[in-house]
Amino acid sequence: MRIAKVRARVLSADVGDGFSFSIGDYSAYSCVLVEVESDDGLVGYGEAIVRRAPEMARAAVESLLTPVVIGEDPRKIGHLWVAMLDRLRRWGHSTGVVMEAVSGVDTALWDLVGRHEGKPIWELLHGEGRRQLPCYASALAMADDEAVRTQAEEQVARGFTALKMKIGRRQEQGGTRADVRAVAAVRDAVGQDIDLYVDANGAYDAASAIRVARGLENCDVGFFEEPVPPDDLAGYERVHAATSVPLAAGETVFSVFGFRELIERRLIDIIQPDVGRCGGVTGAWQASTLTYAANLALAPHTGLSGGVSQLAALHISAASPTLNPIEYMIVPNPLREIFVGGYPIAHDGLVDVPAGPGLGLDLDRDALDELTVG
Repeated sequence: MRIAKVRARVLSADVGDGFSFSIGDYSAYSCVLVEVESDDGLVGYGEAIVRRAPEMARAAVESLLTPVVIGEDPRKIGHLWVAMLDRLRRWGHSTGVVMEAVSGVDTALWDLVGRHEGKPIWELLHGEGRRQLPCYASALAMADDEAVRTQAEEQVARGFTALKMKIGRRQEQGGTRADVRAVAAVRDAVGQDIDLYVDANGAYDAASAIRVARGLENCDVGFFEEPVPPDDLAGYERVHAATSVPLAAGETVFSVFGFRELIERRLIDIIQPDVGRCGGVTGAWQASTLTYAANLALAPHTGLSGGVSQLAALHISAASPTLNPIEYMIVPNPLREIFVGGYPIAHDGLVDVPAGPGLGLDLDRDALDELTVG
């Protein structure tokens, strides 16, 4: 079996009012879908996350990475991952769009090999083999206290036993005081038996994050995600030393090298690799291994990614030796609903892991064509 073709297409979906959080307003979601086809006609799918200008990742797949993998045996996934990374690593390009493109090709290889061998990716990883995963409802949007309480109560009524809410309000929205009040309101609404997480998306400086974290200590918060910008490692160090609330991060980390530094310096407690950014299934599995070795917890990020990346995260979680509840997005996202029969629906705080070969679900070609813009 050899790789015969690699294709990349931009998917985009207009979602109207979209979703607002500390980073900004998103009225359209996009990603790059990568297709790797073997010489016997099998096709595997992967996804590259590109929040802005996805054409960059498509170009990286087509111009930079396709020449590396064409004609190769797709079963040599580890070899091909290193070969793709080495194209530009020693020139300093081992993060950003390049790694997002690698992520798409790598996941497509795992899907292709799984389809060839008739096994799901979680089985190819020879890990825990979980068939159901604990998950948390993500994410309660920033709103006034009464509205966010209502959001929380609705998700608990759906059967979720863990919730994540967005914080990181600007000063004109009430700032850090409003953030802490909103978290306290949700805790009061759902009681003490529901796990509650918060996500600031890097909205604060270290001093502000410490003030918020100390307020969160009274709300029994399970983790505080991205309290400061992802490149402010000294800020993470300050916040981590100043609070008992566990810190989480990883969605903006591009490879095992980035996770290595976060883990070696003990800056966070919950590791959140995103399969569409951190190097695909291979990169996320490397992060899982580091997480286990450091006696930390894994909780893959899915966010506003497309369905392929979110589905791949289920397989990583199913195999990982250490696992916190996985993120299950409650925000409407057409890029997730691209599978025949639909994306797995959470029930009673759990989500089922598909048992089909590769990613486990077949893509709906008509849905893909409707979403394709390039």
